[in-house]
Amino acid sequence: MDQDTPVILVFDSGLGGTTILNHTLARKIRGPFIYVADNKFLPYGQQKKEFIQERVLEIFSKLNQKYTIESAVLACNTVTAYVAEQLRGSFNFPIIGMEPGLKPAIKATKNKNIGILATEGTIKSLRFTSLVDRFVSDEHNLIIIPGVGLVEEIENLPDSAENLLNNLKPKIKQFEDADIDVLVLGCTHYPIIIEQLKSLFSNNIEIIDTSEAVVNELEKFIKTEYSSNNQEVDVMVSDNSNSYYEKIKKVIHSSSIKQIKFI
Repeated sequence: MDQDTPVILVFDSGLGGTTILNHTLARKIRGPFIYVADNKFLPYGQQKKEFIQERVLEIFSKLNQKYTIESAVLACNTVTAYVAEQLRGSFNFPIIGMEPGLKPAIKATKNKNIGILATEGTIKSLRFTSLVDRFVSDEHNLIIIPGVGLVEEIENLPDSAENLLNNLKPKIKQFEDADIDVLVLGCTHYPIIIEQLKSLFSNNIEIIDTSEAVVNELEKFIKTEYSSNNQEVDVMVSDNSNSYYEKIKKVIHSSSIKQIKFI
């Protein structure tokens, strides 16, 4: 990839951001793309805010020195909650973040009982608290459950399939006991297991995944015409033990993928 060519950056701590990248590729948005997985410190949802801020700012600074970044997607709710505003104040390219889909959930719910499954980092963040304060009224009942251990189990699929279901079942029971009719996914890893989630609910519930909304926002910043012929993806991983690149490569829907050295 020519380093003078404008690139779209997709950043996450692991596999979760591939859900956003795949939506982007399916939309035929032209690349090239750089997918950065800081899996050495996975999961970000359990890291301290100060560490994530310092780490992500350092990575973005190095990427900005090496590449012409046209736009960047923070494909991680925790990173968005902790660092998005700092990044926007530090760099002059558009930065699109993630946030739990409370607004569409409020529109969708019939009985006002809304479930939220998110990382601990997202739930504890001021950004999430502000989102709740802005959009959730007293008539709504939020059932917020931290997805402790889910990211690790998702990362280890298919080997962890049984452990994943055992982790999910008590969480689903809490949601069902609260009679939710809408579930908000507050982590980009969670859409990877959307079928498992659906299978565990005894009733049909609506699951809110904000991936499409993020890609809609990204589209606004693409300056040149879309082209399905330029969807090459370079992948950086901060820890390639057990060939983490190969794991990522299997889930990215592009025929042109290669590994490049982490910055």
